[in-house]
Amino acid sequence: MKFEIERRNETARLGWIEYKGKKIEIPAILWYSSPRILAPPKTIRLGKDVKAGGTFFYPKKGDIPPSMPYPYFFPEPFHEFASKWNESNAGEFEIIDAKGNVSKEERIYILQNSIELYSNPRYFVNAIVETRKKIGYKPLYAPAIATPSNLAILIYSGIDIVDSIAVVMKSRRGIYLTTDEEHSLEEIEEYPCSCRYCKKGINDFRSLLMHNYEVMKNEMAKVRNAIKNGSLRNLVEGKAAVDAHVATILRLLDEKYDHFEKIWPINGNKINASCYSLNMPPIKRFRERILKRYEKPEVAKILLLLPCSSKKPYSISKSHTIFRKVINKISNKNVIHEVILTSPLGIVPRELENFYPAAHYDISVTGYWDKEEQEMLQKMLDEYLAKNKYDVIISHLPKEMDFLSIDAISTCQDKPTLPSDLKKLEEKLALQSEEYDFIYPSWRRRAEAKSMLSFQFGSVDNFMEGCIVRGKFPDYKIYCNDKQAAVYVAKRGLFSLTLIGGKRLGRNYWVEIDDFVPKGSVFAIGVKNADERIRAGDEVVVFHDGELRGVGIAKMNGSEMIESKHGEAVKIRHHV
Repeated sequence: MKFEIERRNETARLGWIEYKGKKIEIPAILWYSSPRILAPPKTIRLGKDVKAGGTFFYPKKGDIPPSMPYPYFFPEPFHEFASKWNESNAGEFEIIDAKGNVSKEERIYILQNSIELYSNPRYFVNAIVETRKKIGYKPLYAPAIATPSNLAILIYSGIDIVDSIAVVMKSRRGIYLTTDEEHSLEEIEEYPCSCRYCKKGINDFRSLLMHNYEVMKNEMAKVRNAIKNGSLRNLVEGKAAVDAHVATILRLLDEKYDHFEKIWPINGNKINASCYSLNMPPIKRFRERILKRYEKPEVAKILLLLPCSSKKPYSISKSHTIFRKVINKISNKNVIHEVILTSPLGIVPRELENFYPAAHYDISVTGYWDKEEQEMLQKMLDEYLAKNKYDVIISHLPKEMDFLSIDAISTCQDKPTLPSDLKKLEEKLALQSEEYDFIYPSWRRRAEAKSMLSFQFGSVDNFMEGCIVRGKFPDYKIYCNDKQAAVYVAKRGLFSLTLIGGKRLGRNYWVEIDDFVPKGSVFAIGVKNADERIRAGDEVVVFHDGELRGVGIAKMNGSEMIESKHGEAVKIRHHV
């Protein structure tokens, strides 16, 4: 068996498995096939192309080995015994018990008790995470649970292969499936579908099954397109809005932040934020990096708190263009540090407004902040101010944000863009900034670049020694000894490194490779070790035995680079 991932987006992936001379594209559906129930043409057939091997009590020869299932709630010794038995019978497929042990082989792993697990959202989420810890990034198959309405959440949770068994069983019970719901066929007065079976009229099991198959195929195409477009999470949240079971699973998945954050790439497409988005991995990661990595520009003495805008990045919006005009009137403006307060990100310093997902989210703006949002923002602001010290805080926030407890000078009595409130803001900024020595623009650019680097890479104390920063925000270029070390690419929301920058960064976001010169790409087979902080899309530095060999963009996260034997690990930009 050969397994390769070609694209990663959010928590899902696209790729293929080479099995018995056939290429199975993942995410995949294995279509149940028997003399009485035919699979759709040109598909991978479960029962023909992939044969089941029965159970412990009734074993038979097949590709899928027999299994020894114990209910998930049974004590650990039962699961350990079952795991040993399952592994001893494994071939290219292995049944995996979420509570048992497993050896990481190049196999397709099948989640045991998947029907029982899916019926209990907490069992299901715990089992998925525990299984992934054991098998790593190998392909995972969850049998007999997939339907059109839950397909998106199954793939989002990390399952690569499903089958059509649940669809067959529901069709037997006369259930008509749509992409979001299930109906008794007797309840359908007008078919909400234009497939050829609905056009003719569904009057028997076969026509109902074929309609349900069409819905399942269309939903998988929708899921695959969502992965390509980076919008799978939006699709899942839409499903959660109409299905409480899916909503529960989604919330529980977000509780497993440490697991899913590692999988989620460092950049992506637009997030349509909703009530389910507050703790989604990239948003929580942004908040955590603000509090744990980021350090404010050292020359900034006055903190200016501003509201967010619907247009992103904020600086191109109408309201922030007005704010910037006011700030630009201040002669010593470089002592002022703009920080935007927003949901679901919390705190966004101006210099980070192009980092993902600060420039890539939309949220319904009503002026109402629910209690969870209020608590998140207050807690985050308290922690931020405990770490980043300012002499003065000026709040130019609207009335609906009065829930915040801040020791600040308020300059907004009504609306932030009203001329009277803007005039008050200008007066307070001018008065307070006069108290400080003049800060030159070059000093501020350098301080901002250092803050941006700290957010991206963590500790970068030595990077900026002897360096200057040129360019207009956000297009900063860092030069060290008159040689370019890094350039900020607003579209990516990251600094891109040259070899000079890679040398200065050192053993930070590093990839250790075998002894070769990386030209074009580093494939996983050539990776010896990697920094586990690396996420897909990160800027990385490539070494061999301490010698710099190149810089580039990670195509998989650090732990996957170490584990995988196939696929592109790093896209090289510069090499020695």
